[in-house]
Amino acid sequence: MKIKLVILLVFISINIPALEIYPLVSGKITMIKPVGSSVKQGDLLVQIDNTQAKLELDYLKALQKTYQQNFDDKQLDLQQTQELYDRLVSSHRDLEIAQLIFDKSRRELEAHNIKIKISEIELNKYQIYAPIYGTIKATPNLRNAANTNAPKVLIILE
Repeated sequence: MKIKLVILLVFISINIPALEIYPLVSGKITMIKPVGSSVKQGDLLVQIDNTQAKLELDYLKALQKTYQQNFDDKQLDLQQTQELYDRLVSSHRDLEIAQLIFDKSRRELEAHNIKIKISEIELNKYQIYAPIYGTIKATPNLRNAANTNAPKVLIILE
């Protein structure tokens, strides 16, 4: 008895839904991939003007130096007050005050460093990368700016 192997090929048309991409920030679109462009996952699709966000990050980084200098100064004050206390020249109250001032400057520095990290995350929102492989099917009228208060589809990717 012979067994025949039959291979049946079935072609199924799969309708892949379009992926609508919205901006996370408002601003003027400075670069957008044209309709019909094939893109790979990770390709830059849209660049929104990030001038102000860059300046804010630069400002925070410049200010960070001031917070760091203040922290270093308060740390030195605390060390010197501890030495004076150990030599019985300074009171326990002076040491407690120096510790409180140092702790405050440390918290300020830590909070400011968190602000810098938040600003860096925000800066990344001005670039939109392709989440999947596909072809750009539609883009907005370039007179439209990205506006998160009234979000519009920025790109349709299939």
